Amino acid sequence: MAGVALTVPAISLSAQTAFRDSVELEPIVITASHTPKALKDAPVVTRLITLHDIKITDATNIQDMLTQEIPGLEFGFAMTQETTLNMSGFGGSSVLFLIDGERMAGETMDNVDYSRMNLDNVGRIEIVKGASSALYGSNAVGGVVNIISRENLEPWTANANSRYNTFGHEWRNGANFSFNTEHWNSQTSFQHTKIDPIDLPKAHTSEEIALELMKKAQGLPYDESVLNDDSNLSRLYGQTTYNVKERLTWRATDRLTLIGRGGYFFRTSERDTYDYHFNAYSAGLKGRYAWDHARHLELSYAYDQYNKANFMPDGTRTHDHDYSNRQHVVHALYHHPFGKNNLLLGADYLHDYLTTYQFIDNTSHSQNNIDGYAQFDWNITPQLNLVGSVRYDYFSASSLTALTGRLAVVYKLPIFTLRANYASGFRAPTLKEMYMHFDMGSMDYWIIGNPDLEPEKSHNINIAIERQNRIRHSGILNGVYNFTLMGYCNIFDKRITTIDYTYEGKDGALYWNEDGVNVWGVDLSMGHYFDWGLTLKLNYSWMHETGNAYFSQFNQPRTHSMTWRIGYAHRFSRHYALDAALSGRHQGEPQSGRTDVDQGYTIWKLMLQHHLWRGINVNTAIDNLFNYKPKSYYYSSPLTTGTSFSIGISVDLDKC
Repeated sequence: MAGVALTVPAISLSAQTAFRDSVELEPIVITASHTPKALKDAPVVTRLITLHDIKITDATNIQDMLTQEIPGLEFGFAMTQETTLNMSGFGGSSVLFLIDGERMAGETMDNVDYSRMNLDNVGRIEIVKGASSALYGSNAVGGVVNIISRENLEPWTANANSRYNTFGHEWRNGANFSFNTEHWNSQTSFQHTKIDPIDLPKAHTSEEIALELMKKAQGLPYDESVLNDDSNLSRLYGQTTYNVKERLTWRATDRLTLIGRGGYFFRTSERDTYDYHFNAYSAGLKGRYAWDHARHLELSYAYDQYNKANFMPDGTRTHDHDYSNRQHVVHALYHHPFGKNNLLLGADYLHDYLTTYQFIDNTSHSQNNIDGYAQFDWNITPQLNLVGSVRYDYFSASSLTALTGRLAVVYKLPIFTLRANYASGFRAPTLKEMYMHFDMGSMDYWIIGNPDLEPEKSHNINIAIERQNRIRHSGILNGVYNFTLMGYCNIFDKRITTIDYTYEGKDGALYWNEDGVNVWGVDLSMGHYFDWGLTLKLNYSWMHETGNAYFSQFNQPRTHSMTWRIGYAHRFSRHYALDAALSGRHQGEPQSGRTDVDQGYTIWKLMLQHHLWRGINVNTAIDNLFNYKPKSYYYSSPLTTGTSFSIGISVDLDKC
């Protein structure tokens, strides 16, 4: 279970300063250790996506943002066109997504609903790859992605924005408002998105298929890929979303701060015969009492509810009983300093409730998760830092327990920094995986839960070397670069999957534990900032899975993947500045070797952000710059029909 992460106010920076800070590793991060640390001092390698990164990529949602920035991470579709994830060989159920340190209820095909994570009021995103259960509990088997809200320090701000994309005729409209006084701070955001259905072109026409069949019959050379084409996507369904959030902070005294938050999310997905409706409600209250800068206590309560229902065109539901997942979380976190060292103690209580028509007799199930954890941050010398964590979890529904730990070492040498980390991870079986009893699509194909499932377990070992250098000429700083190389090994046991199963003479699948997934990999990250405005960034990932690797029709791990960006920022006059970025991503061929899967692809994007007079910003972008088109459309192919264009405007009303 995840605790509540501290949030650090984001200071408004110029584009060039934001570029330089991200390269210099100066920003503060919190996800790696639950305590604020400079990125260069974090006990494990942490990937930071800054506010400037979010703006310059022109990403419309969290999927766009992460795939443009993180190699080895890829989103795809499941059968119902709900989004699935693969990150370094781990599926979405094994990667924990947080919003300001809080979990989200609900899942769609073993993933949370990523549509809830709009980027309109996000200040930064922190990604920690590898097991992180010693701090965050279940689901942090393969990593943690923490989406942290932006906090404005100005007396007041107001922003209205709109964006149109030719792909799906997508309209995204949003507004943000904030005010800040001596004792009060309020952040309000609203976003609405509308995407039309998209008909995907057929990979091969009936005439092309007939021609290849004729060649084969006549004994002539023919293209077998045409005959084996297994396109399983012909149309992307349209969607409409609404997302409203409010965060209110009361600084009651110099020591006591109270934070309240609330949110509502609604999404419809337009299907051929009926519509899917999704909605979510979230609320929370957190109190923080600080005796001094280092010693403080946090107490919080969080509620999150996620519902799913299907409706026919006349407004009637397709099921009398639909899906509702509700989570109540109580959290306590205490920081205590010992000189230059720091002790962290935490505990959580989670009540998880699920009711769905996929259970026998439309019943409901629930379970309680109770945990406690401790972490000691030991600064042995100015060059040597050791961080150790241990955690104990108990789950009532399955009477399962889990003990996890982590030990991380940071050693700073004059010319580079070394990091070594061991961490264990686990994922408890969900209520759905234990109790599901469902005839999928009324096709006499049964999905059966298993109350005897064991938790998934992982052991992660990684070693990293990091080099950072400031380039000076005549004593003046005119460039910064960094280089990080990390090798890792993930040993993954008791993976929860399904096996073929016969139920009352009908075909089906039973949830089951499977051993033997080992993931080896190397991550490389390089950045170079020139003081005259040019920035170069390159990220590369190599990965190899052995044993019963995580292959499915929805997720195809790829051996090689890479992202890059060339950025340029310059102010030409008092009333005009330009941020330009040419970025790209490459996904190598999948490890599965399936003949119906495209053998890798490369997609480029050009983004121009024009900063005009008095807070007016105009964004123009060309995505899929070189008009790449998949040979066939399948669940994990890039969802593009060729080059698309977007234009957006953002107006800071407080600056006009």
